[in-house]
Amino acid sequence: MKKTKIILIVLLLITSLFLLTGCKQKDDTDLVKIIDVKLTDESYAYAVKKGNTSLVNDFNDFLDEIKENGTLNEIISKYFDDDENKIGVPYVDSSDIVNDDKTFVVATNCPFAPFEYINNDGLIYGIDIEIAKLYADSRGMDLVVRNISDFNAIFTSVDASFSDIAMAGITITESRLASYDFTNTYYDASQMVIVASDNHDFDHCKTVEEVETVLKGLKKEEFGYQNGTTGNWYVVGSEDWGFDGFDNLYTKGYQSAQLAIQDVADGKLYGVILDEAPAIFMVNAINSLDSFGTKWDVFSKSLSSSYFKELIIQGLINTLIIAVCGLLIGIVIGTAVAIVKVAPKYKKIMKFFDKVCSVYVAIFRGTPIVVQLLLSYYVLLPILGITGIPSLMVAVIVFGLNSGAYVSEIMRGGINSVDKGQLEAGRALGMGYWKTMFKIVIPQAIKNILPTLGNEFISLIKETSVVSFISVADLYKAFNDIGSNNYEVVIPYCAMALIYVVLIVVIGLLVKLIEKGLARSDKSK
Repeated sequence: MKKTKIILIVLLLITSLFLLTGCKQKDDTDLVKIIDVKLTDESYAYAVKKGNTSLVNDFNDFLDEIKENGTLNEIISKYFDDDENKIGVPYVDSSDIVNDDKTFVVATNCPFAPFEYINNDGLIYGIDIEIAKLYADSRGMDLVVRNISDFNAIFTSVDASFSDIAMAGITITESRLASYDFTNTYYDASQMVIVASDNHDFDHCKTVEEVETVLKGLKKEEFGYQNGTTGNWYVVGSEDWGFDGFDNLYTKGYQSAQLAIQDVADGKLYGVILDEAPAIFMVNAINSLDSFGTKWDVFSKSLSSSYFKELIIQGLINTLIIAVCGLLIGIVIGTAVAIVKVAPKYKKIMKFFDKVCSVYVAIFRGTPIVVQLLLSYYVLLPILGITGIPSLMVAVIVFGLNSGAYVSEIMRGGINSVDKGQLEAGRALGMGYWKTMFKIVIPQAIKNILPTLGNEFISLIKETSVVSFISVADLYKAFNDIGSNNYEVVIPYCAMALIYVVLIVVIGLLVKLIEKGLARSDKSK
């Protein structure tokens, strides 16, 4: 009954958020606007692994060809003229692909329209994607597009040889040239300021100098940017980029520019610095969401798409696979470590294993799970020369190792809670130490720590939201893609929160049922 009340309260809160979202629209219909002054002069190119000159030269030949015959201009124009003849391609979120001579693997970061974005049909579109498709077809290769949630991680994917090329509106800088090779440029870009529609601080600005004068005159206002982008370094300053930055501003980095613009629309952020073309697309999209009804219609349209339905279901399945398998692996490892920790240290071999277990626990309890995922996937696997293992399996293994470190301490506490007389009784009956532990002590310890194991399972369910960093399609990734596709995240995020709450409530009920069953079995004895 209490669980039902919790769900009803959560539903009420989410409904309130929906209504508040619909009531925050300004009277003039527009939420945000772009200050029409180009702050920088930059060009986009594609990044490949350092030393891969064969790919750079071949791709440059291809770029020269499509520039000369007008194909490049046609591709770019169709995305600004709203031409319907756009070409979409499937994309993958896992590493279970073979990066060989027959495939051309692209790492990208959505949403960044018009260069890359996902449509309701589940295909990825954009200028970069069509260029990649043309190149792959001209070389007789199959195109594989990997959408990576974090912009910086697309470079890591190339560096680790999981992808051939990074295509995501990338500007060439000296520091990037030191780490990666680049193709020739294909698009001229610039940075622009986005502010709330009722902000008139820049109304008189016609030049870069005038815009920067306003920015320098602001008193500790908060400015946002997408991490790792030109806008990032324009605000905070960078010698490599030649930007002085603005010490008078509070700065805030975002994983996606869309979230930053949404904060401007909601009045949480003064402004955002973003590339001109994506800024135009995102601002127009956010301004079109002029009411709760419109936002709900857009969200419903996404849910009616068979692609997004399958993505949510697959995301839920992957979330449960990672959490369940992670917990089972954690219980096995944690039990073994706990036994080593409580075992007598008469022999040197046991002392050695005790030290090893202590180091293992310290490492996995002392570092965030996302760091463990990134190191395992992008550093350890390439060093070992392993490229064929699916990222879902990597996530399961890392979560299992992480859980094992925590379960070991939980299990150690459970073993210590069992009366020492139980161990002595088993030894008195002629049972060896290990047999006594597994036959008598461990079963009682598990019964004592069952509620805590339930909490560990709940923690694993929630922590799976970080596996998108290694391109696993989990529940968070599914709803984040829906929000990114529509440039509206409040409703998708609230729906995602509700599913997580229901999962946690169901797990709590199952743990209670198991506890009651064990309690009845004890009474029957």
